[in-house]
Amino acid sequence: MTFIEFANPHALWLVLLVPLYLVLLRRRRVTAALRYPSVRNLRRLPKSLRQRCRILLPVLRTLAVLLLIVALARPIRRLETQELPSQGLAIAMLLDRSGSMGDPNGRLMYEKKLELRFKIAQDLFEAFVKGGRGDLQGRPSDLIGLFSFATYPRTDHPFSLDHESIANMVKQLSFEKPFIDEYGQPTDDIRKAALQTDERGRVLRDGWGRPAVKTNPMQLTDLKAAIEYAANKLIVLDEDLARPNAGRRKYEVKSKVLLLLTDGEPTVSDGRRDAEYPDEETMKKLVDAGIRAYFVQILAHQRYRERPDGTIEVIVPGGGGLFGSFVDPREAAAVNKAVDEARKLARRTGGEHFLATSGDQLAQIYERIDALERSDVGGRTIFSHEERYRPYLLAALVLLAAEVLLGLTWLRRLP
Repeated sequence: MTFIEFANPHALWLVLLVPLYLVLLRRRRVTAALRYPSVRNLRRLPKSLRQRCRILLPVLRTLAVLLLIVALARPIRRLETQELPSQGLAIAMLLDRSGSMGDPNGRLMYEKKLELRFKIAQDLFEAFVKGGRGDLQGRPSDLIGLFSFATYPRTDHPFSLDHESIANMVKQLSFEKPFIDEYGQPTDDIRKAALQTDERGRVLRDGWGRPAVKTNPMQLTDLKAAIEYAANKLIVLDEDLARPNAGRRKYEVKSKVLLLLTDGEPTVSDGRRDAEYPDEETMKKLVDAGIRAYFVQILAHQRYRERPDGTIEVIVPGGGGLFGSFVDPREAAAVNKAVDEARKLARRTGGEHFLATSGDQLAQIYERIDALERSDVGGRTIFSHEERYRPYLLAALVLLAAEVLLGLTWLRRLP
């Protein structure tokens, strides 16, 4: 019984009245309907089983009264103690789930083995939220929301202090499959991908003469829409918490942070619009709302290399024939534009831009962001508990019913 506590412990003082009740019950005189001159000789007769068992009736009633007193004291079992902060950061974690994040050719070294970029991002997102890896301490005082994007952004977990639930949701995410099969379903196996054809039914071919396969229109990358989507979520959250009737418990947002992880430049097309970077209007929205953007780009070291001046060159292994690898200037220009735009966004909002070419380097980046954005604030303690009065109340009612039933039947007394 050490795990039981009472919500109304003062009700237990009623137990002191039980002995008084028993004394009064014993002294109570029952007047018979018929009077006899004397029953002295009848007392010497042996008692029957039924007479001996009549003691059960006051015992059952006494036990029922005791159980009712315990139920009135409301026994509870404490389940857990949780520290609820009263203020902290609002962090929108934005994860790229485009098809390239799951490309096996772009795997990175992480903890001494090659892993998919999306798998590394999942692992480090979870560690950033909960802590327990390296110097990552977790974010117990911060409201965190999980958002992901490819061709379209979406909310995977709204802003919450339940970081265990957010970490579980991160592990359930998956990247968009890059191809479409003959049945119109997404697939990551290029051998099952359907071929592109023209209006005459002829198979289309790429610049190398290879048959062109159908790509999944949902696996592209829309950076501008994703950033605006997450920024709007942060703005709405701040406005909701600022209202007087925001909830029973007040929570103050000290600052708003947008943490974005992606692996490349925008690739939105297929009739929607050309690929777009965050424009001046988007940057102004973040600045006016006080949102700091931390822009993390994760690039495969087999294909990308950062020069001392901060620019990126794209390496095509074996593309130079006898001379080995060569630099692809067109792709390099596109990647450098993406890096420049990311750096501009981070600089304008007061955040930082990071480049990672390995999973271990990405882990160090998260540790640095975790150290930059700390919110060591106090809170108040609440206790989660489970009500346990129902078994006592039910047992008391059963005992009272048994007493009444026995008193009217087998243990009845006449007169």
